[in-house]
Amino acid sequence: MPVYFIRSEQIDQNQVHLDKNLQHHLRNVLRLKVGESILLVDEHPKRYEARVTASHPHPIALSIESETLPPLQNSPTIRLAVAFIKKDKMDWLVQKATELGISSFTPLITERTVIRPEMKNTLHQQTRWEKIAREAAQQSCQWRIPHIEAPLPFETLLSEKNHDTFQVICTERHVSLPEQTNIRNAISGKKRGTILIGPEGGWTSSEKNRAGTAGFSPISLGEHILRTETAALAILSILQYESNLWKS
Repeated sequence: MPVYFIRSEQIDQNQVHLDKNLQHHLRNVLRLKVGESILLVDEHPKRYEARVTASHPHPIALSIESETLPPLQNSPTIRLAVAFIKKDKMDWLVQKATELGISSFTPLITERTVIRPEMKNTLHQQTRWEKIAREAAQQSCQWRIPHIEAPLPFETLLSEKNHDTFQVICTERHVSLPEQTNIRNAISGKKRGTILIGPEGGWTSSEKNRAGTAGFSPISLGEHILRTETAALAILSILQYESNLWKS
């Protein structure tokens, strides 16, 4: 069952005040009937089971039946920072990375970035990715919608002060084994971190050196050269496995 995101102020004495878009979706798309239930999540996040008490031809009315807090999180909180790629591929990546549980998404402008965002389109792109992330979070029953950042220069990200407990940069196969960081060791017992994924042409030597100076550990995903979007999903899937996210 998908979840639908609301704001806590939309709940008043166990009654849910739906906004126009969600009202339309539940009434005209899903065609919910009296007695059916849906899941709602607010910004805290708190999850609610709500039962339909009125439906077509009247506006949908929902009553809260129960509420739950999020379970103890086994997986670390992940910021995925990815070099800018073509529009359709970036849309797809935002969707899939959301399904795999990222907490935030940062498009990066690197030295070898082929597709560079135009300032006039940045807000439109960010708004579109936020919509994609919201829909993907609903479909995959997440507790939160990932935060989508505006495109950021690589140097700006490296200069940020943060509270990460691990920072990794995915590199090509030529990194020698003594220099690589084992993924399990990188995230073991860690609560939050940033993952850097490079552009189609790979990181420059200067970028890798600067990332190392900023505290990022290199990780190789194997002997093959992966596309940007493939590398991102590969590392996220590995992190899920290593952090025991699949355990019930």
